Amino acid sequence: MTRGLSSVDLEELRRISGDAKISAFRLETLPQYLVPQEEASFAAWQGGRPVPRRTPENSELLARLQQQIARGFRRYRVHILDQPLTPYLRFELYLYLDSVAVGSEVYVVDRDAHADLADLHEDFWIFDDEIAVRMYYDGEGRFLHPELIEDIEPYRELRDMTMSRSEPVTEYLARNGLTRESLRMTG
Repeated sequence: MTRGLSSVDLEELRRISGDAKISAFRLETLPQYLVPQEEASFAAWQGGRPVPRRTPENSELLARLQQQIARGFRRYRVHILDQPLTPYLRFELYLYLDSVAVGSEVYVVDRDAHADLADLHEDFWIFDDEIAVRMYYDGEGRFLHPELIEDIEPYRELRDMTMSRSEPVTEYLARNGLTRESLRMTG
């Protein structure tokens, strides 16, 4: 789905995100994201070392998120999960719990449970239900670049479809017998 794309740089993406007044939706479809800001904590995770819980007191990101949500801003995401969970997905599920604790809405859905998700591998943001930005990654999950989408309607439909098939991350974890501690195990 590449309708009406125009190039945008990371600074412009930050501006779009910062200007959003009502909501920010994120669809994540990859089994791993190799982004610099998570490199050290993911390496610690993989090495069995402690990964401290993030709170608004020790994370600028969570402090901003908590402030936005307190003002009535809706930040929500769906992550389409592939089975078996990769070490990165287990790590991400662990981190999502910190975001949920400050009011972010995090939903997940198993790709295998929904045939219509089998070929969905497009990551994107929707801001204020008006602006869509597609996120491009290489085959390993390294971020390449964002692109502004001119025809937002297909992305709204993807958002609505994935939301209708997803469940809150906390329900998913409980249903699958997963806890913070068990997410650290490889099984």
